[in-house]
Amino acid sequence: MANAGGVSGELGAGSGGSSTGAPATAGRSGSASGSAGAFGLAGGSDANGVAGAGGALNNGSVGNQAGVAGSSASAGSAGSSANAGSAGSSSSAGSAGSSAAGGSGGASNLSAVSVYLAGDSTVSEYTLDPKDPKSWAGWGQMLSPNYTSKVKVLDKAVGGRTARRFIQEGSLAAILKLIQPGDYLLVQFGTNDSNTTAKYTLDGVEYPYFAAAETDFKTYLQAYIDGALGKKAIPVLVTPPPRNSAYCKGPRSLANYGQAMLDLGKTDGVSVVDLGLKTHAYLTAICPKPTTAAQELFFKINADASIDGTHFQENGARIMAGFVADGIDEAKLGLSAYRQH
Repeated sequence: MANAGGVSGELGAGSGGSSTGAPATAGRSGSASGSAGAFGLAGGSDANGVAGAGGALNNGSVGNQAGVAGSSASAGSAGSSANAGSAGSSSSAGSAGSSAAGGSGGASNLSAVSVYLAGDSTVSEYTLDPKDPKSWAGWGQMLSPNYTSKVKVLDKAVGGRTARRFIQEGSLAAILKLIQPGDYLLVQFGTNDSNTTAKYTLDGVEYPYFAAAETDFKTYLQAYIDGALGKKAIPVLVTPPPRNSAYCKGPRSLANYGQAMLDLGKTDGVSVVDLGLKTHAYLTAICPKPTTAAQELFFKINADASIDGTHFQENGARIMAGFVADGIDEAKLGLSAYRQH
């Protein structure tokens, strides 16, 4: 579906899943076992914390600072206590590798960790054509090479999804069934949530794609944060990348959705990787703007040789995956101890 101005939109077809009513704000102060009804999460008992994760779990950077290599080492580890005092650090003290680096400083002692990705088609995994370096790719499928083999990336992103629809169809609940203490949940939405005209139907009920960045969008994202914290996992918000209008000092599209994530992260003490800002800075420096398939090295090339304004080719996806890994390092998350440079 094309957006105004010829920019290729992300919306994808999809059906199934259970529908919900209006997106009620789930009780943040409720019990850790929370009700699944507010967002229609599949499997009530598997939605622990989604509708009402305990307030005590969200009060301090979800403990993500404690996992930096050497952060809890007792002797001889460089930077051994640099982040040990982060508020709420105990909530993710079990983060894989948070203490394994102590004394040795090497990655060989780190425990295995899983990184789950929730998002839309800009994050999703596609089949790469080895004969076409410009084939369609999402940054999620390019994240693994940034880390050692002890990090397992599980890309659960689905094209055409909004933060609400991903929940309604049971995709978040499916992640929460699998995620373990110390694992990570990276969440990126906004591309489809910004669409003011598109609609989708679940169980005969029609819903708008649009969710206002400052209000409903935050409400839906809260379910991901609460759900991860309820499982003692580590939520990380990732701001959506801009469209190709950013080239050559162009504007940053979806900036309001990125700002909503930054605001929510600050409120909840949750780390935010500002992929949108990093990607925008990269694209604005490229002048003149690529206008042909031969010139375009970042965004996807369509079958008719036109340039897709929303999705990415392999090179662009790899660059953004590197930006995500950089943001994780900057946030001093324990996952950075597994980074391969």
